Amino acid sequence: MGTGLGSVVFVLYLLYALIMLPFCVLVGSRTSQRMGWMMSVPLLFLPLALLIALFIP
Repeated sequence: MGTGLGSVVFVLYLLYALIMLPFCVLVGSRTSQRMGWMMSVPLLFLPLALLIALFIP
């Protein structure tokens, strides 16, 4: 890319993860630990996979 767009997207992902992590912990504490994991894996790791795919030529 060369314009620093990847760095901006990575910082935005970190901000997204910091916002979503307490939500997933809240869901896990109010329901079950398994449900918390079922919420957190797609909400946190799917955008990370898309971010990594952005860097693959």
